[in-house]
Amino acid sequence: MKTLIHEIGIIDKTGNKHAVCLTRGLNVVTGKSSTGKSALIEIFDYCFGSAEYTVPKGVITNSAKIYYVYLQVGEQNMIVARRPDAKTKAFFRREEDYNQDKIHEGYFQDDYFRPLVEFKKHLRSFFLDIDDVDESLSARKNRKYNRKAATPSIRSFTSFMLQHQNLVANKHALFYRFDEKEKRDQAIDHTKIFLGLVDQEFFILSQERERLTIELNSLKREQEANNRVADNQKQRVEPVLSQLYAMMGLIDAPISLQQILRNPQDAKDRLDKVIIPENIVYNSGAIAQRYKQLKENLTAKAAELRKLQRQATSTNKNIEEENRFVENSLKFKLQEKVLVATTVCPFCRTEKEHLEHSAEKLQKALAKVSSNLRYAKPMKAKFESSLILVKRDIELLSQEISSVNKQIQVLEQSDKELTEKKSLYETIVMTKARLFVLLEALNLADDDGLDERLNSLGADLKKIDKKLRTYNVREGLIDAANKVNEHMAEIGKNFEFEESYKPINLHFSFETFDLYHETDNGEKIYLRSMGSGANWLYCHVTLFLAIHQYFVELGDKCSVPSILFLDQPTQVYFPSFKFDKSEIFNKEQVAKLEQRTENERPIDDDMKAVENLFSQLSIYCLRLEGANGFSPQIIVTDHADDLRLSNGVNFETLVNGNRWRKRGLIDPIPSENAE
Repeated sequence: MKTLIHEIGIIDKTGNKHAVCLTRGLNVVTGKSSTGKSALIEIFDYCFGSAEYTVPKGVITNSAKIYYVYLQVGEQNMIVARRPDAKTKAFFRREEDYNQDKIHEGYFQDDYFRPLVEFKKHLRSFFLDIDDVDESLSARKNRKYNRKAATPSIRSFTSFMLQHQNLVANKHALFYRFDEKEKRDQAIDHTKIFLGLVDQEFFILSQERERLTIELNSLKREQEANNRVADNQKQRVEPVLSQLYAMMGLIDAPISLQQILRNPQDAKDRLDKVIIPENIVYNSGAIAQRYKQLKENLTAKAAELRKLQRQATSTNKNIEEENRFVENSLKFKLQEKVLVATTVCPFCRTEKEHLEHSAEKLQKALAKVSSNLRYAKPMKAKFESSLILVKRDIELLSQEISSVNKQIQVLEQSDKELTEKKSLYETIVMTKARLFVLLEALNLADDDGLDERLNSLGADLKKIDKKLRTYNVREGLIDAANKVNEHMAEIGKNFEFEESYKPINLHFSFETFDLYHETDNGEKIYLRSMGSGANWLYCHVTLFLAIHQYFVELGDKCSVPSILFLDQPTQVYFPSFKFDKSEIFNKEQVAKLEQRTENERPIDDDMKAVENLFSQLSIYCLRLEGANGFSPQIIVTDHADDLRLSNGVNFETLVNGNRWRKRGLIDPIPSENAE
């Protein structure tokens, strides 16, 4: 997102304004130690919604009444501000344009201060239009209080914008706030939103897809349950139908079982015409034949059941033997020594060693048996697996025997009723009623409405899947990383990496946020293993310049503000800058601070590296400005000054009056009695 900071400033307790004015492209704030350079990044972070107040303690914190940032987002100008003593509120006010004279103590009226939570949501609306990032409503239900997933915040942007003094050349960390796992995971997860790969519709479609999938699976389970009921009823239809035909004396079935099962309702209508008194064959032997078949079937199944029961008993016995074997083998202990008496001939007093040799052989045999027992594979698992299969067969067969037995009992009951002078037709009608109850259950299982709903849900899911495929998130992240890698190759070759890392071949992933250098033989060397502060610095700078170049190329699709703070990047060359108190900057003063040994690089070489760093930053901004109409606004706070840039840009134009060697950010310093 095209963003520009006009001013970062402070209103002190006396009402005076202390501002740093910034322009497009590269800005340099330079000065000696303890002048407030590093405070700028903290003031911006605080005004950008940080819950932590991390402005370095000293003159600034003692003097400040209000911190503010005057910025432009797209075409909209605004001022955001915070009071150091009111950390739960923040100030927001729009402006038509940038006017340096607008900011004064009376500008920050209480009516424009809002609770910090509301402030961050309102400020986010200028960069993002998204409210719900849950892809799964089920996951939301599992959260405490049914909370939504954390929505993208302006705080997530700061990971791409801020490189603090202790981070810009850090070998263990690349991104601000990534030391907290939750914030790291959120920033990585929200990147697909920041890059414009997904929008609010993506999450709505994902939620709807999950809802429809749950409903579809529920209906499928209902359908499966209906089918199981139908299958069970179908198995019960055949015996009742056969019994009915036998009682009527019908040898050939007028309506086959398959015809009845294909269309139960039509079968009922046809059976009503078949089952009438006129169709009863009183002298038929069908009922006796049916009874005989059932008896033979019962006998065969009973014999099969007894066979299975014997098999189960045998398997159980094998399991018991296995348990005893294992138990006894655990008790078996081989004695380390065996004492054997020596046999002596009573006549010649000669000692015989045969018994001793036999004992040694026995000892070896026992050792081998012990080893075999220890490593013998138990058979218990195989026996138990076999037993459960047999038990299942016994259960099924028992159910079949019970069903056949009931059919026999029904026929015997029918014979008994007939001998008691009851009507055969009356018995047939009762059997017909039982059959029709079963057929009615089959009709209920055949639910056309359920099939229609399943088809409708399936069609809706296909439409949603088609829309979701257009987002192509994973491929989008891979393509984004490839673009950044290309930019890093172009940018990195201009920095002074160590010879062993030339040409630099950095790779970054938007899925994991890992960075590594890949050698010619495919070895991956991660940042923490690269060694040398200069390598770490250039990895940070190369990566963030490449990322922001990609953001610029995305234009309005990218929501991350086009701002990058680099706080004291030259510290890797001049770590003693923290003792820099001089009112002027020159090589001789730096050399005195450094006190270098003979083995270290000449200071001229390090100054050249510093000048090259700033030159490349200037070239980068001008190149992107020319190609895209704007570039990221880069704000460098450092001690380095009076540099000669290789592209001919006057270093003074980058400093633009922000040189603090005879003054600091707070100038003049308010008196101690100021309220």
